[in-house]
Amino acid sequence: MGRVLLIIGAVVGGLVLAFGTLGLILAYAQPDANQSDEIVGSIFIMVVGAAVAAPCTFFAYRLGRRSAQPWSPSGSPALATPGADVQQSYLAWFAWCQQALGGDAVSLHAATMAAMAAGAAGNPTAAASAEAARQANRLAALGAMPAAPSAGKVKRLSRIGASTVGLLQPPERVLVSLLGMSQPRSAQLWTFALGVIGSVIGALQMTEVFVTITDRRIIAVSRGVFGGPHQIVLVEPRSTVSATSKKRLFGNLKFSFKGVTGESVSITVPRPWRLEAMMALDLLAPPVGQAGSIGIIR
Repeated sequence: MGRVLLIIGAVVGGLVLAFGTLGLILAYAQPDANQSDEIVGSIFIMVVGAAVAAPCTFFAYRLGRRSAQPWSPSGSPALATPGADVQQSYLAWFAWCQQALGGDAVSLHAATMAAMAAGAAGNPTAAASAEAARQANRLAALGAMPAAPSAGKVKRLSRIGASTVGLLQPPERVLVSLLGMSQPRSAQLWTFALGVIGSVIGALQMTEVFVTITDRRIIAVSRGVFGGPHQIVLVEPRSTVSATSKKRLFGNLKFSFKGVTGESVSITVPRPWRLEAMMALDLLAPPVGQAGSIGIIR
């Protein structure tokens, strides 16, 4: 509750600061006989707003980093936050695969994960090359070379890879990964109750969900959008998980996974990850083990 009050204070302080800034701009843009008083009054309002917003924002952030937990089904185990070295290792292998093997984001991610999973004890370059060769069949089935991944997408893939590589079982192969957003129902209630301020509080409760489909299982890991510990949301064999999707506004997809244990994951998939989402849906659609409608390697 304390963090919620701090967030409300930060939002109110920010609105006061914005109001003072607007008054200062208007005082300069439309000078009159009271211009000096208007300027002093606007500056005073800005100082008050900043004095409220700055400490509230700082302490809300610190309190959230210390105690806020991402949403996940009850009983889901927490994971150690992947170190920066794991993410840097992913980026290094991704760059090697892109230069040596080429391909699209899905192929390069699969090859990079194969190299990282092989580790120092195996032959990472051979593992990456073999996975890239398998993915070449998928590209042939698609009939066209997808666009090269953007720098932003590579950075997000590195977060997914760093959070997932430690959960892979040898010789498990990654087929496709995607990023989705999840928001608890309480966040929607905040928006309904407090309007703009509630929507800000709701946004702070959102989590990123990293979904990975392998040749054996579906793995989903979540974390808060502003950082914090990672948690396992779902780890089950592919044959026991059902998936559904529904189109939403702005090209986003509402994607839901449900396992036989009753645990479920519901995420909104942004447009840049729509292709990966459709691949995941195809991989989870029965019958498993046969080529899907878009040529996924199973």
